[in-house]
Amino acid sequence: MSVEILDGATIVNFMEDEEAFNVQICDRFAHLDSDHDGRLSYGEMLKELQCLRIFETHFGVDVETDPDELVRVYDSLFVQFDHDLNGTVDLEEFKSETKQMMLAMANGMGFLPVQMVLEEDSFLKKAAEWESAKLVA
Repeated sequence: MSVEILDGATIVNFMEDEEAFNVQICDRFAHLDSDHDGRLSYGEMLKELQCLRIFETHFGVDVETDPDELVRVYDSLFVQFDHDLNGTVDLEEFKSETKQMMLAMANGMGFLPVQMVLEEDSFLKKAAEWESAKLVA
């Protein structure tokens, strides 16, 4: 984990760079697709959903959460990704829903810088790294 400063513009600009965003989406999808069938099962997708740590932290500190509540949330999120409700998530569904989630985060953050603790492989970390690389270039 690392501490980064970012704002909504960082996320939006990263997603607007189609090439950079697509590379990250494809890399993440391939990493999650452990059986290499081009689709993410619930079990494969669960790893990604757990990385979101939706109810598991309060200001970066782990808290006790009802396991049944977490299962319901993860089930609901999986259905959100599974647009055609066939029980798996393909690359286009993954890309589309990830983009929607990142836009929602950007809108929620606004354009004032926020200091955040980010997982190393998270899309937000990739957006922060992308922005840093642009500033150096």
